[in-house]
Amino acid sequence: MRAHWGGASSHENIPPVPTLPGNARTLTIGTFDSFLDPLASVCDLRDLVFIDAYGLVGTASALRAGLKESPDLRVIPPESDPTGAHLTAMGFRVFLHEHGLSANLPDLRAADVSDVVVPLRSAQVAGGDQALAHLLWEQLRDHVDPQVLEAVAEGVWETVANAIEHSGSDAQVMAQVYRSDHGGRPPHHNDRVQVVVGDIGRGVLASFQATGVHEPADELEAINIALEYLVTSIPDDPGRGQGLSTTMEQVVGLQGEMTVRSGDALVTIDRVGKKDRRVQRIPGVIVALSLPLYPGEQR
Repeated sequence: MRAHWGGASSHENIPPVPTLPGNARTLTIGTFDSFLDPLASVCDLRDLVFIDAYGLVGTASALRAGLKESPDLRVIPPESDPTGAHLTAMGFRVFLHEHGLSANLPDLRAADVSDVVVPLRSAQVAGGDQALAHLLWEQLRDHVDPQVLEAVAEGVWETVANAIEHSGSDAQVMAQVYRSDHGGRPPHHNDRVQVVVGDIGRGVLASFQATGVHEPADELEAINIALEYLVTSIPDDPGRGQGLSTTMEQVVGLQGEMTVRSGDALVTIDRVGKKDRRVQRIPGVIVALSLPLYPGEQR
């Protein structure tokens, strides 16, 4: 079984989009970041059975970047009706329509979604960083601990503001709650909310290079610098540079995990520490926040 992008394009400069391995049936942080095909022209989701918020935002970012070079990109929908319905609930059907793509996904009325989903939205269409933060607050407040709600709302505010100011690209945002209480049981302490922001702009390294305030050697060093307190690419403006570092501290303090991907680098931070690795390059930045619904509680 496979879920992949395939089909070589005649456009040599088309940005990279993901190709998943032959036995992969999911689009998650691990699978999306590990396999890419720089010449892909078809998004083939026929065997897809699961996609998380990160995978959906990453796929949307790859499609947006690819469409800049090739208007002939095609999307083949999942053969699984429940998966297709869930993609619709995640906002993928609307996204495809807005970008002139089609995949014959089911109407939202056909969706039977057990989890809470805040569908994929454009920051520009939604009204910017504050509007998106308010939207998440309203739709998640009955499902997560108040501290977690505050952390994800502020995290979205900060990361969307960063994307708008630094990337030169519109940000896409979505969130999802993953729960095990479908049978009426109370939430388990390991159940989580995932919030993801993605853009297809210039990335963290180029943002620093544009002003010369910092001179990181590569994308990985650029991400690590950006996560430091009071570090900013904007010169002569005291007090800036608190957004990512504050978000990171809040998320880790609530037993969560923060992932930042830019260009060919990915950094993940949790209470155990920081891990980084090289990944295949895609345009822009993706920031993912993953937190337990009820930190520290055994339910």
